[in-house]
Amino acid sequence: MHNESGTSIAKDEIDQLNQQAWEIRVNDSTQSFTLSKEAHNLAENIGYTRGKADASRTMGFCYIRLSKNSESQVCCEESFELYKSLNDVAGQGYLYTGFGIIQRNLGNYKTALELFYKSLELIKLTNYREVEPLVYYHIGVTNKYMGNLEQALEYILKSLSTGREINSWVTEAYTLNTLGTIYDELGDYDNALDYYHQSLVIRKQAGDKWGEAGSLDNIGNIYLKQGDYHNAIEFFQLSLAMSRSVEDKKGEANALFHLAKVEYLQNNHSAAFERAQQTLQIREQIADKKGQAEVYIAMADWAKPGHDEENQVKHQLQFLNNALTLGEATGAQDTLLKIHSSFYKIFKHQNQHEKALFHLETYNSLEREIHSKSFNQKIINLEITHKVEQSRKEAEIFKLRNVELANLYEESKKQKEEIQSALTELKATQAQLIQSEKMASLGELTAGIAHEIQNPLNFVNNFSDVNEELLTEMKDELSKGKIDNAIALANDAIENQKKINHHGKRADAIVKGMLQHSRSSTGQKEPTDINALADEYLRLSYHGLRAKDKSFNATMKTEFDESIGKINIIPQDIGRVILNLINNAFYAAPLPPPAGGGFKDPNYKHEPTVWVSTKKVGGKVVISVRDNGPGIPQKVLDKIFQPFFTTKPTGQGTGLGLSLAYDIVKAHGGELKVETKEGEGSEFIIILN
Repeated sequence: MHNESGTSIAKDEIDQLNQQAWEIRVNDSTQSFTLSKEAHNLAENIGYTRGKADASRTMGFCYIRLSKNSESQVCCEESFELYKSLNDVAGQGYLYTGFGIIQRNLGNYKTALELFYKSLELIKLTNYREVEPLVYYHIGVTNKYMGNLEQALEYILKSLSTGREINSWVTEAYTLNTLGTIYDELGDYDNALDYYHQSLVIRKQAGDKWGEAGSLDNIGNIYLKQGDYHNAIEFFQLSLAMSRSVEDKKGEANALFHLAKVEYLQNNHSAAFERAQQTLQIREQIADKKGQAEVYIAMADWAKPGHDEENQVKHQLQFLNNALTLGEATGAQDTLLKIHSSFYKIFKHQNQHEKALFHLETYNSLEREIHSKSFNQKIINLEITHKVEQSRKEAEIFKLRNVELANLYEESKKQKEEIQSALTELKATQAQLIQSEKMASLGELTAGIAHEIQNPLNFVNNFSDVNEELLTEMKDELSKGKIDNAIALANDAIENQKKINHHGKRADAIVKGMLQHSRSSTGQKEPTDINALADEYLRLSYHGLRAKDKSFNATMKTEFDESIGKINIIPQDIGRVILNLINNAFYAAPLPPPAGGGFKDPNYKHEPTVWVSTKKVGGKVVISVRDNGPGIPQKVLDKIFQPFFTTKPTGQGTGLGLSLAYDIVKAHGGELKVETKEGEGSEFIIILN
């Protein structure tokens, strides 16, 4: 009986130690670790599984705060197995969050997200309200690291609202800080400082020195961007001292890196590189791959060519290759964008055009992927700003709960409805513009179709007239009893009827093609003769332009690979792409070369020409549309696939044709690219798998 009572008292002591350690885990991780370690030892001595599981969980969290990911993984795994043996689903749910943070610290963002979602699933299942807003926060932050700004914002705002519902200062402080970073990235430094200071106040009140150091560093970074080096240095040094006092290696590395940036901007280059090297060493110790990549990118930028250009470029490329290896390991698209942009600038400066083009194309591909869900970045910024402001108003309602702020909330809702209405109207306008582009191409087809359809109709009419005469003669011959003559006339009529039938079907095919182009795509792929499709649209485009402008003239040349056969595509959609490219080629071909450039021989007579070709390369089909016009200027080349961008005079183009073409080809799993040389022409290439 004595032993049982003693064990019961020991369990109570362990539970109290664990409870105390858990409550101070954020604002005093060092003391929290000490208490949980003591609880762990006591629990192990008496075989108390629950006590040991709770202690390991808290120790794992503390190791994360100390940037000791390997040690944290061991503790979290031990705790997870113990919770599993206790059938504690909520405990397992929290541990998935710990595993996710570790993977994010190591730069494995996709794996981290999977673990956070698993955590959220179990926490919702067990109604573990204390942890739910923190999981939302971590999902939001991880999406932000990956460049998914809209997804990040959604979860950050959800974290803020659910955190306030349960009065979680931790969630409120961390989400306010993250909202500050969003404003920071949008260039709205006043609002960014406001949010950073709100977060700083909460963290100070709670005694969260780790968080306080982070807020100080963020505030310093705003001053740095504003060129206020004095204040920037002051806040960075405060952050550095506080991070070192609590052994926060990640915070220490961040502050050192930002101080290195100040040194560089003040032309203290040797000091800047020295601090950058210190930052690298710390980030290597804590396996912060994304952080290491950022330092290497900065060092490559700082090592600009000087007197010994060859050696400087060698260092730049070495730094960037290190950054690329780390960036690809993390899959952080925002980091990879910076790396390929830097590579492009270096190779362009070195006149290594092929390498420069590769990195430029990679950069553009990444950028399009990041913004693929956004038709216009300004709309995203508007939605983000509105949502954050709405969240601020909702936060005030949660805090004060008075009539005046409730009225403000209603007014906010009304403003939201007005903005939503404006966005709906904007999207409707965009849809109308897209339809206008489609109808414009249809209008250009109409004249060509009229020309094309006239020929078969003429044949039908002529042979119908001849048949009428033949039948009249045959009737006369029969009345005279001349059977052989009547049979001969009948044979002629039959041959004519075959021709009428042939040309009637030809006219029918042209009309069906026009209707197919004008109606919405069915979205269904079907076997299609790509050579016939390209040839058809080439002739229709040419005749359409000739009908609109009798002076227009151009040579058409084709080279079709007959071995291609039929390919599986949506013919209406790919037809629109080909038609748009051919129309553009016919528009460009007659234009004169750029002033001071272009065709070198003064006696050369420009003959506008458009080439359309197809070929099979491996398992892919390549469709090319080329012209010998003036080419596309390099300064606008990276914009031609952007919505609403056009080089045509006002009123002659919507700027949507190439944007839609790009999206259609991409939806087919293909690629649309352009090759151009000023003064010699352009070639648009469709690659279909």
